Amino acid sequence: MSTYAEPDFYRLNEDSLRLVEFVTRAIGSLRPIRILDLGAGSGVIGIELANAILPLELTLVEVQPEWEPYLALNIAQVLRTTVSANVHISAFSDWKPAVAYDLIVSNPPYFLPGHGRPASDPRRELCRSFIRDGWAVFLKAIERSLASEGSAFLVVRNDVRILRELEQHWAGTKSSVACDGNLAFVTLTGCRSRLGSP
Repeated sequence: MSTYAEPDFYRLNEDSLRLVEFVTRAIGSLRPIRILDLGAGSGVIGIELANAILPLELTLVEVQPEWEPYLALNIAQVLRTTVSANVHISAFSDWKPAVAYDLIVSNPPYFLPGHGRPASDPRRELCRSFIRDGWAVFLKAIERSLASEGSAFLVVRNDVRILRELEQHWAGTKSSVACDGNLAFVTLTGCRSRLGSP
């Protein structure tokens, strides 16, 4: 894996890379044309996947504007030049996709509000907890963005409260969870997007 630029308040952990491995195995020989990384941070998940499967387009949506220069740098230095990349700084509630995505990936905040030890830096805390928007809004953003035959893959804490939020708010018809220690890999399908898909 390449080295990724990131702000001093955050450090890449292995969960993102484990999601990339999980998705690569899950999709097998399929080659999605459009990938969306929702809550992209430094862009590691979307960029690593795009470098592996070479879609036509990678879209990275990040809530925190502090990440924008790091996303731009990582795209310039790490992403293969054959992949077209777009960056959007947007809350999940404001994200309005113009197209449907074949593949959506995300390493969303791990903690529900009021759970987990708070980070001393509020920027880091926003990465760790659903302070802005929430699970219902986040999952609605996936539903709005996912092509009818597409799949979304998330890595979350293996925590019954988080899995309950997913079960309660996912509007699609299917979901599956593969637990591995303290992580859960969630696959979401079954949306009926009205947006044009390739």
